[in-house]
Amino acid sequence: MNTLFDNDCRYMSDSELIYEISNNRQIVSDVERSNGEIDIDRLFASLTPGRKKVAVAAVEIYKRQQSQQVERRLIRMSKDVYDLMQPLIGDLRNEEFWVVAINNASRIIKKVQVSVGGIDQTSADVRLIMQVLINTGASQFAAVHNHPSGNSRPSNDDKRLTEQLKKAAALFNIRMMDHVIITNDGYYSFCDEGMI
Repeated sequence: MNTLFDNDCRYMSDSELIYEISNNRQIVSDVERSNGEIDIDRLFASLTPGRKKVAVAAVEIYKRQQSQQVERRLIRMSKDVYDLMQPLIGDLRNEEFWVVAINNASRIIKKVQVSVGGIDQTSADVRLIMQVLINTGASQFAAVHNHPSGNSRPSNDDKRLTEQLKKAAALFNIRMMDHVIITNDGYYSFCDEGMI
């Protein structure tokens, strides 16, 4: 049975793959001269609009597939939340805030993007989050957002929001499992740090 990855690309060198994507020998030469350092921004800038659209679409579908594979698993700890959400928001240039609604059996009911912000902040409305949790019938949830800066430590606003969410959810008998801050290289878990 053929799968997506049963192809010649798996056996190509980085240079061959870059040429396959860009159809540009100059980009390949530049990468080879820089000891294999790939400037992704330059690579994408060199693509025709049609090739760029296909490359971006392929990356996005791959990220979604990675997240969906994790979605079938149980969510029991911070690493599960990280594995679920990192492919979706780990490498974004702006902050996004998501809520993952979870049932009693630790299965995902739904993951919902609550807000999209700027480079270093996003706002999350506690009332909208509670609405999502009530409408989905969640008995527990995880709050998740990313830090494009790469610094996984929570800000004072992150701490304040976590406390507000925990208190609001308790009124509806919904347990806050965690608040996970995701970066491209790792994560911070309020639960793991004893802050929930």
